[in-house]
Amino acid sequence: MTHVRYPDVYRGCVGGPQEAEKFALGCARFIEEKIFKTTLAPEEVAAIFVEPIQGEGGYVVAPSVFMQELRRICDRHGIMLVVDEIQSGVARTGKWWAVQHTGIEPDMVCIAKGIASGMPLGVTLTRADIMDWVPGSHASTFGGNPVAIAAALATLDVIENEHLVEHSAKVGEHIMKRMAEWPSRLKLVGDVRGRGLMIGVEIVKDKVTKEYGNAERDKIVELAFERGILFLGCGPSTIRLCPPLVVTKEEADVAVDVLEECIRKVGA
Repeated sequence: MTHVRYPDVYRGCVGGPQEAEKFALGCARFIEEKIFKTTLAPEEVAAIFVEPIQGEGGYVVAPSVFMQELRRICDRHGIMLVVDEIQSGVARTGKWWAVQHTGIEPDMVCIAKGIASGMPLGVTLTRADIMDWVPGSHASTFGGNPVAIAAALATLDVIENEHLVEHSAKVGEHIMKRMAEWPSRLKLVGDVRGRGLMIGVEIVKDKVTKEYGNAERDKIVELAFERGILFLGCGPSTIRLCPPLVVTKEEADVAVDVLEECIRKVGA
C-alpha cells in the first residue's frame, strides 16, 4: 500500500480558485508522474482508494478536479477507483453519495454506518461485471445478517420517503451560510468547509501560520458539551458537525449559536 497527499486546499496552497485547482491536480498527477515511475508500475496497482470527503482526516473536501483526474488515471491504466463513503454516504452530503458532487462514477463504493442507522452493517457496492463471484464465495462472520439488513431497508425507505437527501442539502446550506464569515471574524477559525450535513470547522492558533489549534479545539468541544451540544473532533484541529439527517434548521441554529459562543470564549 502506498499513500499520496490528499488535496487539502486550505493547507496546501495560497491563492484563489485557479491555484487551488492546480494544487489539486498536482496531488493526483503525482501518482502517475512520480509513483508509477519510481515506486511501483501501474500494472501492479489493483485499485486507488479515496474518500471524496475525508472523515477522520479532518472533514477535508476533495476538489472535483482531483477526483476527475483520479478517474482518468484509473481508466488510462486499467485500475479500479474505489471510494470510501462510510462517513460521507447515505444522504449525508445532500446527495446519496458524496462522489456524486464530483461528476464521476467509481468502480466500487464502500458503505457502512448510516446505511443501517447504527446497526452493524457494511456494504460493498460495485458493478455486476466486477462482482462476478458465485454466492457464498465471499463471506464475513456478521455480513448480511437479517436484522441489520432489515434495519438498512427501513433506513433507505425513510430517507427516500421523507426526502432526507434534499433536507440534508437545505439544512447544510443554511448552516454553511451562517458560518461563512467565521474565518474572517472569529479569531480561532481558519477554515469552514463541507457539503450537506458533513461540515468541518478548522481551529488554528494563528491564521497566518495556520498552526494547529488542537488544544483550543478540545476546549471548545468540552465547553459545548457542558452547554448540552455534542461535537467531535477530527483531524489535528477540526471540529466536525455531523448531525442526524432529520435535524431542523431551528435545531441547527441552536448548535451553531453554542459553537460560536464557545469559540469566542476560548479565543478571548
